[in-house]
Amino acid sequence: MKFLVMLAAAATLCFAAACFAAGESLVSRATMLAIERTMNQTFSTVSADPYEVLGTARGTYLEGYGTLFTTELDLINAGPLSPSPFKPKMTPQEIETTRKRKEKKVAELKDTMRTLMMNASETLEGMPANEHVAMEAILFYYSWENSRGLPRRIFMTAEKQKLMDAKSSHATPQQLAQIIEEQER
Repeated sequence: MKFLVMLAAAATLCFAAACFAAGESLVSRATMLAIERTMNQTFSTVSADPYEVLGTARGTYLEGYGTLFTTELDLINAGPLSPSPFKPKMTPQEIETTRKRKEKKVAELKDTMRTLMMNASETLEGMPANEHVAMEAILFYYSWENSRGLPRRIFMTAEKQKLMDAKSSHATPQQLAQIIEEQER
């Protein structure tokens, strides 16, 4: 009888250990946080025409697929241009200037996202090389803007190994763009 109780206890411990081991992610939360911080710092960097970060970066690891990082941005800080009681209406010139600035920033955002993905590939040590690094930027537009034809979302994905190879070979932005699948919605 004592043997059966010990056997049952041992089986329970083994089962519990297997359950907890199965729940651990191949990519640590600390690694995900580091990449999120890098994204937030990159998009918050003060420049001549900065992004407006509306939602901080969030990342998750999906076993069998890889990682997905998302952020929400306004391509430019258009808030000061918005209608207010002191300035109730936007001029056609302001609307056109805003659109041109945003068109230019879409290309810059894509280059930035590609670089972030490439750099993240080396940081994701526990993730298998055949899984993907994916990134999505959700873009904001005011109701007064002419956003026709501009993307609402930019989604990119690439296999981790291809990104690591690009990093080690010092790939040009054009070469990097060729290995990353992109979708605009």
